[in-house]
Amino acid sequence: MKKISLVLIAILAISCTSEKSQPNTVDLLSIEAEANKFIDSQWSFFEESSLEKAKNIFYEKGVLIGTDKAEFYKNWTELEPSIKAQLAIPNPKFQSRDRTTFVSEDGNMVAFSEIFDLSFQIDEQTMTINDIRSTGVIQKMGGEWKIIQMHNSIGVDGQAVEY
Repeated sequence: MKKISLVLIAILAISCTSEKSQPNTVDLLSIEAEANKFIDSQWSFFEESSLEKAKNIFYEKGVLIGTDKAEFYKNWTELEPSIKAQLAIPNPKFQSRDRTTFVSEDGNMVAFSEIFDLSFQIDEQTMTINDIRSTGVIQKMGGEWKIIQMHNSIGVDGQAVEY
């Protein structure tokens, strides 16, 4: 009986280690390129004034923290009224830079950070908000990327807290 138990333990140990030693077959460079394409297009719903497109970009249980104190949304139901109101902003244009991405080992999740500028028109005058900091996490669900977490902020000049 002891021999059978030892043999079973040895077989179990070998089978567990062989799974871990299999090479990663995920093409992380292709996934990173695909994720960057999605991140590049994340604001297209705003530029096209499309609530339906926004709904398809954000995960229904995703978290979005905006630049205003009140903008802390924990799901699409909370976020939707804010998106509807923002879609009324005429001619928005986004220009991003300084993006960094981190791809998970399995390729299903990507964290990113970037800086972007937003310009829009009000009464024939172009307004611009520069240096908006944005971080987020996207996840592939059902073959499509979704924003599951995003945080946008506008930095203050100087030090907010002395240390």
